[in-house]
Amino acid sequence: MDRRDFIVAAGASTIAVAAGRAALAADNPHAMHGAASSTGPGAAPWLTNAAVVEAAADCGRAGRICLQHCLQMLRSGDSSMNRCSETVSAMLPMCQAAEALAIQGSPHLKALAAVCAKACRDCEAACKEHAGHHEPCKRCMETCQHCAGICEKIAA
Repeated sequence: MDRRDFIVAAGASTIAVAAGRAALAADNPHAMHGAASSTGPGAAPWLTNAAVVEAAADCGRAGRICLQHCLQMLRSGDSSMNRCSETVSAMLPMCQAAEALAIQGSPHLKALAAVCAKACRDCEAACKEHAGHHEPCKRCMETCQHCAGICEKIAA
């Protein structure tokens, strides 16, 4: 087989594989899972609940940074960070759970969103006391405020 025959054969086999996959996709209704790109009926739950997924993830990320900052301050003897570290520690698992339930499209999301909103509001209030002089607290306060607002809408 010379080079030209090899190229023709490779091209033909590529076309045959693509045609076979297309035929399988047409026969298999599950072949295109995850390909939804809208938020309409039948859309993937992570797309339908994208606002919660993003807000909870952002809040969790900012909260973990804030918690580390609080712990550093506490280790250095600054006890003013006690309340902040406690509320952040309570908020983090709520945001993680809200993100997970939103991704799954869980029927429990509405109930959890009410609790998550409360935890975020508590954390927001605690971080507000430090937001003027600690950037991690300011960022945590802002993301908690945003996440609480989204969760309150879902819980309503």
